[in-house]
Amino acid sequence: MAFTNFTGGVANITPAAFMAVYVKDTTSSKWQTLGSIADGVLNIKDFSSPDSLTRNKTINSYDFTAKCKMMQCSKVELELLDSLCDGTNAFLFKLADAAAVTGSAAYAGWIAVTAAQVGVKAKVVADGTPENNRVIELEWQGSIYKTDSNGIALYTPTLQTGDFCSSAQSATAVFYTIGTYTAATDGGTPINSQIRPCGIATVTLDTSPASGAETIAPIQNVKMSYEMLANQDGLRRFLPNTLDVSIEYDWMATLNSDLLLLGNATTGDIKIIVTMLDGVIFTLDNQVGIESNFEVSGDMDKNRVIRFTHKGKVLQSSFDGIVS
Repeated sequence: MAFTNFTGGVANITPAAFMAVYVKDTTSSKWQTLGSIADGVLNIKDFSSPDSLTRNKTINSYDFTAKCKMMQCSKVELELLDSLCDGTNAFLFKLADAAAVTGSAAYAGWIAVTAAQVGVKAKVVADGTPENNRVIELEWQGSIYKTDSNGIALYTPTLQTGDFCSSAQSATAVFYTIGTYTAATDGGTPINSQIRPCGIATVTLDTSPASGAETIAPIQNVKMSYEMLANQDGLRRFLPNTLDVSIEYDWMATLNSDLLLLGNATTGDIKIIVTMLDGVIFTLDNQVGIESNFEVSGDMDKNRVIRFTHKGKVLQSSFDGIVS
């Protein structure tokens, strides 16, 4: 039998961008936008195993991985992360050469995966200053059995306009508030006003239970993330249920009398409230710890700091209660 007859050439060189990513929940069963997307990467790779001559032989299954950044990271998106990563949703990736969807047909330029094939986890990254975009990093992983029908459903999924969310589904579509919708069945468009900056307006520390909050200011060198820790099932799908919390910042004020108080300040249970520049608040009440580091590093052009670090793990389902 002749080798596969590939027909692509120079005319088929195509940019690697994600034009959009859509999610389908089990309530509305409609594709809904995940908003503005950046830094998309997608791989569909053969699993292989060596034979006795060490030749790599494919074993008829695909390793599916993808990742991107959701630029929209307002309170709206943050409160939907647990639902987005609960292992029940399907995902649709619109590539640069995606054919326009009209009537029911198999469309090239779209990649579709089901909840039975792939799982997703998220990481909220809020490092830096207001010149940086606060983002939600999404990462997908799973396995797909290699058959002709699975390949067709993966690379040329059957779609029609009625599969995409419109304003008619405002009451049932779980992720409706991430996009702007009209009567058109187009899956929605990004809401640019929900793209938010990094930058912490205030940090307050208190005992837990609360007894009297202290504001820590001014601060610099902020590093803050909330990362889902994903277990993998037998199909290698990401199925997260725990959230790793990591917060670090440098207090620029290093009054000697405050240095003498650090010993007591870091021995008890704490409540920390982080208020972002855009008004989003993260409240962690006895869910992270505290440690300090008085650091003198550099010459006269650098300032000495007290570095506070807070770490802990919480249930993923509790993140909605942390964000306000």
